[in-house]
Amino acid sequence: MIKNLVIAVLLVVVAIFLLSQPEYIGENPIVKIDTIYHTKQVVQYKKGKDIAIKVIDTIQNTIHDTAYIIKEYNTIKVYSDTLRIDTNNYVSIHDTISQNSIIGRSFVGHITEKTIEKTISIERKTKNALYVGFLTDLRQDKALDAIGVGLMLRVKNKALIGLNIKSGQDVKYGLGFYLKL
Repeated sequence: MIKNLVIAVLLVVVAIFLLSQPEYIGENPIVKIDTIYHTKQVVQYKKGKDIAIKVIDTIQNTIHDTAYIIKEYNTIKVYSDTLRIDTNNYVSIHDTISQNSIIGRSFVGHITEKTIEKTISIERKTKNALYVGFLTDLRQDKALDAIGVGLMLRVKNKALIGLNIKSGQDVKYGLGFYLKL
């Protein structure tokens, strides 16, 4: 008797697995978009002898005295320029000039890069789940008839298969099959 019941339960479980269509019934994917800013600061310096010089034109100025010309010739001057790309990004160039030649040049770049990360995560629903529980039977006169233990197998969100055993005055076996409405 028990052997036939176990075989019947196994046949029902195998039939459910074979007759059900395998498909993914999951929730909508979770999309998370993050914007990350990376700030890079670049500083470079070149000596004047490494910078190429090209004369484009000469300008005629009024003639000053020799002392003024020698003073201007030996004066070290720094020329600075800042180029703004936008509010966060800029480039600064500093040239140092003396005696009609470039002594040095420095370059400072402050550049912010934007990286957008898009993460898609899909959570799978559980296909099968096994539940254990207790059960009891009461008679019409509210007396306890039997107490038992049961197992329920949830199959791919479609059906529940239950198997239980109850003990009272005699041992009873139960089998249940439930479909989702």
